[in-house]
Amino acid sequence: MNPNPSPNPNPFDSPPQDHVPELHDSLDVLKMSSNAPPTQPKSNPPESPSAEVQVHRLRSGGADADADADASMRGPGPGARTDSDASDASKTRQHVAATLIQAAKEEHSYTPLTAIRKYWRAFVWCMFMNIGALLWGYDAQIGGATLSVPSFRRDFGYTYDGQYVLPASWQSAFNSVSSIGGMFGGLSLGIVAERFGRRGATALASFVSITAIFIQFFTPPHANGMLLVGKLINGYALGMYVSSASSYCAEISPLALRGITTGSVNLWIVIGQFLSNCVIEGCGTRTDQYAYRIPFAIQWIFPTLLLIGLPFAPESPWWLVRRGRFSSAEHIVSRLGGRTVDAPLFVHQIQDTIALEDLHRASSTYLDCARGSDRRRTIIAMMVFVLQQVAGVVFVLGFSNYFFQLAGFNTANSFKLGVGVTAIGIVGNLVAFFAVNRFGRRPLFFWGMIGCAAVNLAVGFSSLANTQAARWSEAAFTIIYNFVYQVGIGPLGYVIFAEVGSAKLRSKTVGIGIFVNSLCGMIANIVIPYLVNPDEANLGGKVGFIFGGLGLIGSVWAWVYIPETKYRTVDELDALFEARISPRKFHKTDVGAITGRA
Repeated sequence: MNPNPSPNPNPFDSPPQDHVPELHDSLDVLKMSSNAPPTQPKSNPPESPSAEVQVHRLRSGGADADADADASMRGPGPGARTDSDASDASKTRQHVAATLIQAAKEEHSYTPLTAIRKYWRAFVWCMFMNIGALLWGYDAQIGGATLSVPSFRRDFGYTYDGQYVLPASWQSAFNSVSSIGGMFGGLSLGIVAERFGRRGATALASFVSITAIFIQFFTPPHANGMLLVGKLINGYALGMYVSSASSYCAEISPLALRGITTGSVNLWIVIGQFLSNCVIEGCGTRTDQYAYRIPFAIQWIFPTLLLIGLPFAPESPWWLVRRGRFSSAEHIVSRLGGRTVDAPLFVHQIQDTIALEDLHRASSTYLDCARGSDRRRTIIAMMVFVLQQVAGVVFVLGFSNYFFQLAGFNTANSFKLGVGVTAIGIVGNLVAFFAVNRFGRRPLFFWGMIGCAAVNLAVGFSSLANTQAARWSEAAFTIIYNFVYQVGIGPLGYVIFAEVGSAKLRSKTVGIGIFVNSLCGMIANIVIPYLVNPDEANLGGKVGFIFGGLGLIGSVWAWVYIPETKYRTVDELDALFEARISPRKFHKTDVGAITGRA
């Protein structure tokens, strides 16, 4: 069969081609022990549960069914396995395979448009959970923007030659402390979400954020340390927000919407940045403390909205199944997809996928993210964010106002242009909504890296000429860069890192990705000013040569290691990673063939 559907001019109107020929007949992965010796002496230590036992346990409600499941495998004698048992095991394999095949065909039958119509509730709740991502973007932008507010520099800095100045050490601290909190917030999600669910993790982050915003709002002048503590604590909540939103979107979205909902995390981050620029534009000219306190106070809106809506939000059915709450999971699936959805089928798909993963890993700790095929998946989840920084996002977008001022715009107008740049980013993300299923994750990310590298090199070459036209070129390239970035590697980073993790380790894989994202952002925010500033390396736009070269190297890495995850169900991705299929062949590999039943 041809696993690549021919291009269609409207990606929302044609269903993706089914990648699942005999697919999860692939459950040959369920190496049943039906060929085991017929008897086991009583003195031998107990065997680990066979695959059919695990599936039986999961389907029957967990530990309560263990005795019956074990008995059905043992047969009449102590430890004996009869022909009848072998037949039962074969039926179990066939039933699991049939369930996964049927569920996969059902998911592959949806186009993005039909999926939104049928699963519009899931789409709405994904957008709701992304409010936390909006706060991430708002906080990141507001931290740097408040440094330009005169009253903030007056209250937290000192007077130098008649001007209010904030020491460089405090500037670096204000810009990086949220990232430090975000690192630990992302890592803690794996533990918190596993225990309390996606909703519980988001609720905890909301309470933490409200407390942190309170500290920031009521920080008195010159109490810089208190303000830093508030930003650090809020950063912890932000790390949990983004990690939880990414996992949630990946787990409640049907296959056709997964790329759109996970990519929307980046859209909401950009909306937060846009909103913060607008708020500073409106409040920054005030001469009192509320010039910066109002921007801090507005942050209270977002965790409050989340706390109001969370009691009504559906929990992830994947988490419910892992907790043995199968009827609740069916209720959630029916609620998300409406009465026509086959809820038992999809819950069985989740159960069987989890059972398959349990065969390959007995535990779900952070160390498991570095073992076996999960090591490769974790590296990909980390590297998509490393490559975002390698592409120079902090250099080009973080210094956009700098380039506008070089082009001759005064401070006020350069800031207004900065608002326009973030608006262009929103447009780019909306384009990515259509492109992610039309062109796929891998091509968009790769060509996005190439495009960003090219723009960086263009900025570098423009900086060699000391003319006004060259300055205008640098400003124009800033706008072009943001569009290219937001169509490609910006949203695609969040799509890929949410999809590559196994179901069992997803929250931990996502948490590690956010940790790396925050770490790289912090390093970039510390290093790049030393490269650009006139009193340091004074490279200015020539820094574009550095990130242009690094971007080309990163493009090679992306081509070699980033797989195509478009239209692949969770169990398909598990099979592809376990079989060590080359990332360049993910999109055209017949999963049924690699598992021996092509």
